Amino acid sequence: MTDDGAGALARWLRARPRLVDFTVAAVLVALGAGQVMAGDGGATALIFSVAMTAPVVWRRRRPLPAVLIGWSALFVAEGLGADVTSQGYAAVIALVITVYSVAAHAPLRQALAGLVAALALVWGAIPFAASQTVADFAFTGLITLAPWLAGRTIRDRQLRITELRRLARELEHEREERAREARDAERSRIAREMHDVLAHTVSVVVVQLGAVERIVESDPAKARSVVASVRATAKSALSELRFLLGLDGVPAAGPRPSLARLGDLADDMRAAGVPVELTVTGPVGGLPPAVDLAAYRIVQESLTNVMRHAPGAPTRTLVVVDEHAVRLTIEDDGATRPGTPERAGYGLIGMAERARLCGGDLEAGPRPGGGFRVHARLPLVRAVSVA
Repeated sequence: MTDDGAGALARWLRARPRLVDFTVAAVLVALGAGQVMAGDGGATALIFSVAMTAPVVWRRRRPLPAVLIGWSALFVAEGLGADVTSQGYAAVIALVITVYSVAAHAPLRQALAGLVAALALVWGAIPFAASQTVADFAFTGLITLAPWLAGRTIRDRQLRITELRRLARELEHEREERAREARDAERSRIAREMHDVLAHTVSVVVVQLGAVERIVESDPAKARSVVASVRATAKSALSELRFLLGLDGVPAAGPRPSLARLGDLADDMRAAGVPVELTVTGPVGGLPPAVDLAAYRIVQESLTNVMRHAPGAPTRTLVVVDEHAVRLTIEDDGATRPGTPERAGYGLIGMAERARLCGGDLEAGPRPGGGFRVHARLPLVRAVSVA
């Protein structure tokens, strides 16, 4: 038989333990009966042989009763003057299997009860035998204790294997859960980035194309200039999207979104009709990339919202960078509009999430005197030099 065939047979047998036990018990009963009849044993010997071999069929389901029945039959048979070993070894094999099984398949208390009962019955039968030496007690104790210890060892090993498999399943489940969380986080990040890029770009393009429509006949040169600005804005957005989605396999050329580019952003907004007053205090270079990007996107989204909901409203953007945090304040004098992340659209929710992922917070809402205000605080975690 090939290794694959033997493995398949072993798996088939493991899946049918009751069939295996019934087959083993039937073979031992038949073998024991044959040995008794071959030795000219009578009906009583045959009954005791069956009583010692048949309990093997319960060795997994009822291991303690199997020990008690089989070993009690041994005690009674020896007490009546029968020599079990002289009638063949089927009964001995069956007794060894039952005491092994009570150790391998029963809880510790039942396993110890089975061992004590087996030792008591086999040692109790020795005084009825012709030989009653210390060696007899030692030998019978050995053939009783050895299979019991083997069964207990195998049980402990199987329990450890089962526990390791359970832990492996839990680890695999945890790994899959973390992978799923990572995928969800990455999808959320991409969604935020795409929203910020597209929302800002499309809003600027719409406003600028509206201006082109108004001046295309009266001032063709300026219209062409605005169209060129629209084209540059669209190309920049396309470049960011390709970088974000990894379509080129390498980062796209050109500067990435950063607080250092807020001047360009403010110029774009002014060109789109939003009078932006930008004030930056503190160094914006060398910021942690995650904080730098989050801060830029929060300012960008806030200005885009001004262009959508309060076009032409005077807007003030204040960026303060110190050794502890980046603080952003964007406020406008336009009309009041919904301002809490719970009631806002994806843009405001995305800004709040960006701040949260950086360990900071964001507040957004209507100003008491009219208009809208966004304030964010993004903490900085800087490396401490020990040089």
